[in-house]
Amino acid sequence: MKKLITIIALAFVAFAATAQKVGHVNAQALMLALPDYKAASDELERFAGDKKKELEMWFTAFQTAQKEFEEALPTLTEEIKQQRYEELMVKQQNIQAKEGEFQQEIALKEQKLVEPIMKKVREAVAKVAKEGGYSYVFDESTLMYYAESESLDAKVKKELGIVETAGE
Repeated sequence: MKKLITIIALAFVAFAATAQKVGHVNAQALMLALPDYKAASDELERFAGDKKKELEMWFTAFQTAQKEFEEALPTLTEEIKQQRYEELMVKQQNIQAKEGEFQQEIALKEQKLVEPIMKKVREAVAKVAKEGGYSYVFDESTLMYYAESESLDAKVKKELGIVETAGE
């Protein structure tokens, strides 16, 4: 009987020794708190603004061509009407294609700007987790419940050099 109790006690000790430490972070909030993110956001905004201006130029040229077509309509032969109408449709399709192209360029630019920032956050989280002996660190955005884990946001902010203000 004593042997059985000793074995059970050893099993509990072994189980307790393998208990894993779990923490969580709010990766998005950490990323948004970095000065790098503000700079990247500003750059993306300028880039998107340039693309919008370019698209507006294309649209203005289309509207001008459409207005000229409508004004000349009574004097045009059926053949010329059809030709100019088709030209307008091609211009409209080109604008739609450019709009899709610009959206893709903006998305790629955003990915290019944000990825190094997220990498910096992931590296800081990994360093804090290793130093604190955490087996797992989850992002709050994917968790439904995390009462048994510790928030590492403050430690990661410290690692990233983010100074917390009174409102945070």
